Amino acid sequence: MATQTVEGSSRFNPRPKPTTIGSFL
Repeated sequence: MATQTVEGSSRFNPRPKPTTIGSFL
């Protein structure tokens, strides 16, 4: 689904953060 990169996080979160998908969960 989403990669462990800022691009993946930005896809779910409106603001890109230097964190892994774990932060989103």
